[in-house]
Amino acid sequence: MRISWCLPGIWVIILIREGILQIKIRNLSELGKALKNRRKDLGITQKELASICNLSHNGISRIEMGESDVKLSTLLKMGQILGIDLILDLGE
Repeated sequence: MRISWCLPGIWVIILIREGILQIKIRNLSELGKALKNRRKDLGITQKELASICNLSHNGISRIEMGESDVKLSTLLKMGQILGIDLILDLGE
């Protein structure tokens, strides 16, 4: 299952467990930036994250640059590793 980032009124909200930071993600580029920032904050390399997520280093790089669609299962796994809760907000 893939998340579609282009549907109007659908947002992905990233909640970082250690704090109250809440980020609304509107596109793949914003998602990639948020994941990259969190990974770096935790001192995890792309190679380490790729190994845990069973992806290639290039796969992680493409996700972080917003150049790759992300499978929901991959996003959930990355969230687990990075201490991020993902919420799909369908709007009102």
